[in-house]
Amino acid sequence: MRRDDRYVPDLKGFIGNCETNYLRFLRLIPSIDEQSSWDFGIETATDELSRVSITVIERSKYTVTLRLAQESEIADWMPHPTITVRLYHDAHMAEVLSFQKNRYVRQRYEYPNQKMFMPDEKAQLNKFLGEWLDHCKRVGIAPEMPQFQSQMP
Repeated sequence: MRRDDRYVPDLKGFIGNCETNYLRFLRLIPSIDEQSSWDFGIETATDELSRVSITVIERSKYTVTLRLAQESEIADWMPHPTITVRLYHDAHMAEVLSFQKNRYVRQRYEYPNQKMFMPDEKAQLNKFLGEWLDHCKRVGIAPEMPQFQSQMP
């Protein structure tokens, strides 16, 4: 690849996606300051239930680091998605830090590379995170529905 043909990250688009993902997290788990873990189910394409777990790994004054994992019994041959995300409360952004067993995802990769990451791997993972959060919000099922006492006589 010539030097002139190198991938140039779309910083404006990347930041916009990170800001939107932050808002998606707040809609999905509004109790982020009070709780340390959340579990819920989502329906798969085959009408099976898959479990999604969100766990706080680290909490500081301005950031929260979360691990998202999805488990399913229907596809043992396929790795279950696991993403580590950092939420920046001061900047109102959420950024993917790692995916599966890849500990650190860089902003840009030369292509080809040893692990065959795409040049815009980080941007693609942040886009995937947004789609995953939207899907969880749209089809998510709480494991235990609250029981309401009727106030009517």
